[in-house]
Amino acid sequence: MSTSTSTSGTGQELRVGVVGCGGIARSHGRAYAANPRARIVAALDVDPAAAKGFAEEFDTTACDSLADLAARDVQLASVCTPPGTHTATTVALLELGISVLLEKPPAITLAELDLIAEAEAASAGSVHVVFQHRHGSGAKRAHRLLAEGALGAPQFAVCETLWYRPESYFAPQWRGNWAGEGGGPTLGHAIHQIDLLLHLLGDWATVDAKAARIARPVEFEDVASASVALENGALASVVTSLLSPREVSRLRVDTTGGTLEVNHLYGYSDADWSWFPLPDARTLAANGVDPGVARDAAGEGAGTDVWRASAGTDLPSSHTAQIDELVDDVLAGRPHATTLASTRPTMELVTGLYASAIEGTTVARRDLTPGSAFYGRLDGGTPAERVSARFTLR
Repeated sequence: MSTSTSTSGTGQELRVGVVGCGGIARSHGRAYAANPRARIVAALDVDPAAAKGFAEEFDTTACDSLADLAARDVQLASVCTPPGTHTATTVALLELGISVLLEKPPAITLAELDLIAEAEAASAGSVHVVFQHRHGSGAKRAHRLLAEGALGAPQFAVCETLWYRPESYFAPQWRGNWAGEGGGPTLGHAIHQIDLLLHLLGDWATVDAKAARIARPVEFEDVASASVALENGALASVVTSLLSPREVSRLRVDTTGGTLEVNHLYGYSDADWSWFPLPDARTLAANGVDPGVARDAAGEGAGTDVWRASAGTDLPSSHTAQIDELVDDVLAGRPHATTLASTRPTMELVTGLYASAIEGTTVARRDLTPGSAFYGRLDGGTPAERVSARFTLR
């Protein structure tokens, strides 16, 4: 990674560029603008008017090329372009020696992810991926306690991304098709919760999925459901929808010690997390004795509430949480936790879900090699009419 820095009154300052100046770029821009150790020095977009508007909003300079951006001594560039352009843009920045903060999904195929990895290995720069739900205090705490075994051993998980997107959402030319987005809501939306699931519970082994196109004018799915076997022996249900008016993002983990759950939408705080310890033996003994009678489900915990005891400062998950951490990491010369390599299992599960839904079979993680048809395309190069047949329920 490039380590050159400029200095200001606040000490070291990270010089940042933003490539792609659409809606999500504002989240990056606001986070950098609020950080006294970062300064946006360049903005670039294929639409000069978009770059100009972003530059005016964040008091920076609009550039007309990557070379122009690099000439402004940019050390880190946020890539906020449409998913189908992530690979070419990131590789070009790495070739210029610039580190990258890459919006999700990091790439639209495993093949492209590996191209980025090759370019990173040959570059002075590094690649980091926006999976901000890893960086809130709730997930950090959950990750630590699960790894230590303090919450018990995971047995079952529910991972839900139930969102709503109207037809107008797909009006931009790059949306709603494999070429522009690479995939549907499993890739572009549910990937956040899928990444958090694997971040907390570890690697996956197999997936059985069903996807459907019910109501939206897209080439891929608008709803999907999958059963995922994890390598630790737990089972997970992954559900995705763009047809759900009451939106929610939910991850629930049932362990031998209790139930850990987070309910939020696009970002959580500590208040969105809950821990239900395994009830005491007397309460458990009454479970199912008279199933027709409602009881107070709380009961008495079987032991110390380790979740409550571990509470600290609340840091909501957000671009700001991750970007603040990244800025500190880069200026300190230490690795940032959300590396490109650490996100590969997430991309593999997304790929496996599409492969299973299209092929109608169980897909193992070990099978997603360069020899797989789905390694280079999430639709596996399957003819459109066959995908439509698979994704039609009636």
